[in-house]
Amino acid sequence: MPHHITNRKRSYRTSLPKDSFLWEGLNASAYIAGAAAFVIGSVFFLPAFENYMAAGAGLFILGSLIYLAVAANDCIEIISYYRRHPSHGKKTMLEFVMSAGYIIGSVLFLIGSALFLPSVGWERGGAWCFIVGSVLFTIGATVNVTQITQAGTLVVLQLLNAVAISFVIGSILFLAASIPYLWPSYQTPLAHALHTYLGAQFIFASLLFLAGGVVNFYRAYRAHQDHQQNPDVKNQCLAE
Repeated sequence: MPHHITNRKRSYRTSLPKDSFLWEGLNASAYIAGAAAFVIGSVFFLPAFENYMAAGAGLFILGSLIYLAVAANDCIEIISYYRRHPSHGKKTMLEFVMSAGYIIGSVLFLIGSALFLPSVGWERGGAWCFIVGSVLFTIGATVNVTQITQAGTLVVLQLLNAVAISFVIGSILFLAASIPYLWPSYQTPLAHALHTYLGAQFIFASLLFLAGGVVNFYRAYRAHQDHQQNPDVKNQCLAE
């Protein structure tokens, strides 16, 4: 699942740049941990590991909780930033809308993951949660791509776009892989092959989120280093 990314300098309740990066680094690291939980959990959605379905759903729940914490932290940071930099333009509205969408999507994934637990066994309900959540993530990540137009350096801009694109593709793959879970389940070779394919899509999508998280951490580090070396180079806000 994607989370909010921006080419403006993050605003945390600290006046020290190193502390600001510490909080952003912790946020990015937590996201990576959540993505890793989804990668491992996706493996257990393969038919070959159906006996470990509970472990897979449990890892999805853990990953969703981490993602929710990251999304909530992003929302708090956005509120903090616009309290210090009052603005009522389009970019302000989009940041809040995207943040709300990511939080709602994370909650839906959390609920959907719980519904996939064998003790609950409501795959159809879980699939609907994943579908709606993936739609929200896809919209949010797509808007992120269109709004990233400036950055302190070309490298940081390229890294931001790479992160956003990986989030868009990953969200679409999760959306596509969730739809067949709405269909009746049959014990046939074709159904087995289909679920193997769906599990592979979950894995690949989760790997994209993981890769995006790693690149985002490196992007945050590069942006921090650029700002430290040249204070005049400031990360620009999202385009108006």
